[in-house]
Amino acid sequence: MDTELTNTQTLILLENALAYHQWVFEKIRPGLRGNVLEVGCGIGNLTGLLLNGTKVIASDVNEEYLQRVRDKYRSHPNLKEVLRWNVEEDISRDLNLRVDTIVCSNVLEHIKNDEAALKNFFQVLPEGGRLILFVPALKVLYNFLDKDLGHYRRYGRAELIRKLRRNGFKISLLKYFNFFGIFGWYVNGSLLKRRLLPARQVRIFNRMVPLFIRMEKIIPAPVGQSIVIIGEKVQPAAEKRPSVEK
Repeated sequence: MDTELTNTQTLILLENALAYHQWVFEKIRPGLRGNVLEVGCGIGNLTGLLLNGTKVIASDVNEEYLQRVRDKYRSHPNLKEVLRWNVEEDISRDLNLRVDTIVCSNVLEHIKNDEAALKNFFQVLPEGGRLILFVPALKVLYNFLDKDLGHYRRYGRAELIRKLRRNGFKISLLKYFNFFGIFGWYVNGSLLKRRLLPARQVRIFNRMVPLFIRMEKIIPAPVGQSIVIIGEKVQPAAEKRPSVEK
């Protein structure tokens, strides 16, 4: 199956999963500060939530996606720019707005040289600027769904911390996200070898998100389908251990 087609189908499939996107947004909201550069905005599934609180530059490598975002949010006063960006290339000199926070949700796993991307994120941010990453977790979960989406990897906790530190970021927060999604991903992609999540399952999962949120408040999950990590750009110095919320 064509990777770009699979990604487009998945983005469209998730477009109406509003409860899920709100859940993701609530997890990253505490880390948002000032003007936001959204990396890999796709068709804008998270963009609208970001726009409601801050000025946003939306970027992606896919021009068709960018046009969708322009059409969808062109009248929103907080959308300052929509631009094409291959994150393996430095774009810091081309930005017309100071960027205080970079939000990179479900993108870094698509980048072959992910450390080149992290280096470029560092260049874009000012001292004290924040990088919020949302990435797939658990290497053992890598399966047919990941392959067809063009994922080079799923991330382990230690690997992610090591890569951010190596590229100049102090880790201020790391937490797992969506324990319940592990089972659906494993069954569909590993056992049934599906290449695309079934639409009916996505709709059911989205309806169950409020229940999952309540359950995780009662019994914090030790792992999750994804990891949220926040790094802060600092001058080289001794850093404290990251705050880890499970």
